[in-house]
Amino acid sequence: MQTTEIVKIDAAQLTSAFARRSVAVRHGLVDHPLFTLDAIADLADRLPPHSVRRERGDLPLANSGGYVDVGEGPPSATVLDVERNGFRISLRDIQQAPEYARLINECLDEVEPLIPASEGGMRRRAGYLFISCPAATTPMHYDVEHSFLLQVRGTKHVSVAALEHDSHLRQRELDRYLDGAENDFASMQAAAETFRLDPGVGVYLPSYVPHWVETEAGISISFSIPFYTARCEQAHGVHRINSRLRKLRLSPQPAGRWEPRDKLKAATFRSLLRARNATRKLLT
Repeated sequence: MQTTEIVKIDAAQLTSAFARRSVAVRHGLVDHPLFTLDAIADLADRLPPHSVRRERGDLPLANSGGYVDVGEGPPSATVLDVERNGFRISLRDIQQAPEYARLINECLDEVEPLIPASEGGMRRRAGYLFISCPAATTPMHYDVEHSFLLQVRGTKHVSVAALEHDSHLRQRELDRYLDGAENDFASMQAAAETFRLDPGVGVYLPSYVPHWVETEAGISISFSIPFYTARCEQAHGVHRINSRLRKLRLSPQPAGRWEPRDKLKAATFRSLLRARNATRKLLT
């Protein structure tokens, strides 16, 4: 076990699991002043509106149907009333507040030496806060980035379907998700490993591995620290280009089969993004 000031991780276990499956971690942030409900409420009002999401806390686990904002009034009021209002609140990109940016960097500075060199280094660090009503759910989803989800208050059950036993099922479900098709959630549930997160406990979540969340009674507060690596950024570009190719009724090779082809697809995706952003600027 590698012991650090904030995050406690089994270094060998993380290196072995990285980008493939989840592992449990521990942390020392339970009593941190930035994670009191009052501090979080203050942060919610300081963040730009697009960084605050308020949605129902009882969404079905299999599919959320997309983000639907149900909040009204000041975000701080929603945070302070979360035990009664039935909401799940996400504060995104909290590194926009300098004090949270410093904490994010303190945590990830400890973790970065444990990331395999083959990943190409850590980049695009960020931070999220999830504040949930009692008995809340977060539907199954995939994240582009890697992350550490650290539980600060309440109890959360995080189910992760790495699907390492069946590469065909893993690729099929990822393709379905990216293409907007219905997933075989029952197969994911059957294969999932569930992590119980009490205060002081966390979990590493790999890039593009499906997971979903259920909380117990009482308020739940979780601190998520996402980050990218060069390899997961490249894979993201490949996945997005492949989805476009499938819409043209083609059968593209998955990411990881041939590096030169993956690099070309990732470069194509970056070019498309630049063109789209340039077009938006011209139209605004």
